Amino acid sequence: MPMNVVPYEPAMAGELTSLYNELIRDVPHCHPVGVDEFAAALAPAAGQGEGHERLHSEAAFVATEGESVLGFVHVGVERPEKEEDSEQGLVRFLGYRRGRRAAGQLLLEAAEEHCRQHDLTQVKAFESRYRYWFYYLLPAHLSDRLDHVRALLQFNDYELFQGEVFLDWPDYEPLEPAPTDVPAEIKVEWEDGRGQRPNVRVRAIRDGGEVGSCYCISDGESSRAPEAQERVFVLELWVTERLQGRRLGRYLLQRALKEAHGKGYRHAAISTDWRNYRAFLFYSNHGFRAADWTYAFRRELK
Repeated sequence: MPMNVVPYEPAMAGELTSLYNELIRDVPHCHPVGVDEFAAALAPAAGQGEGHERLHSEAAFVATEGESVLGFVHVGVERPEKEEDSEQGLVRFLGYRRGRRAAGQLLLEAAEEHCRQHDLTQVKAFESRYRYWFYYLLPAHLSDRLDHVRALLQFNDYELFQGEVFLDWPDYEPLEPAPTDVPAEIKVEWEDGRGQRPNVRVRAIRDGGEVGSCYCISDGESSRAPEAQERVFVLELWVTERLQGRRLGRYLLQRALKEAHGKGYRHAAISTDWRNYRAFLFYSNHGFRAADWTYAFRRELK
């Protein structure tokens, strides 16, 4: 039975949702998504709905074999941030069934041909700013758990250019915040978001200015799944450079996690840039353990 690659049509949303949910089953912080949400993410590729503000000319292609759906790819054209920059191709998502490498190859070639038709010379894949809202957590690229997709990209000369490592702390028991020798006013602020539990920001104020902050959001920002509502994700942790090394960052992190635990969060997660070894060392020695590595890729088109 011949394999075909055809343009995405909204009537395919149900089958593609099932395929997506199958692909992300073992990916950390990814939960099953409903047909309506998945269809909304692909709508711009069918000329419907509102597309990403930085993208235009979005399209999606589906690999089929008879009645079976083998995979799909979602591609678009990225508008430049600066006038002197050029437009680039962007693969938002590429997924195919394990063992069906030929389908993945045809989908990748279809995405690249879409880019060539727009006179683009470079294509990027899985950059976090273009992730589906329900895929993983905010800074995530392509998960290493989708290793067959990563292998296909690298076989086709895609190179790593960004990365984010994720660390988890399941069933965490918050520590009493260790004291810091930085005199500062500490403010705890709560805000509602998409999750069932609120997000929290712990700020350090000194001489009228903010000198450090820890901002934690609900995993529910990325999923409506019940289990996502019990995990808090440390999205931001920083201390002004002149005060680093004085245990203020540790205090802010421990205080934020304790506050979150008091609101009912039972699990915690954090991430850092793949080359930020200082942060990686700090987190891995304060309760967190590496759970996944995620990467973005790019390739010069010939």
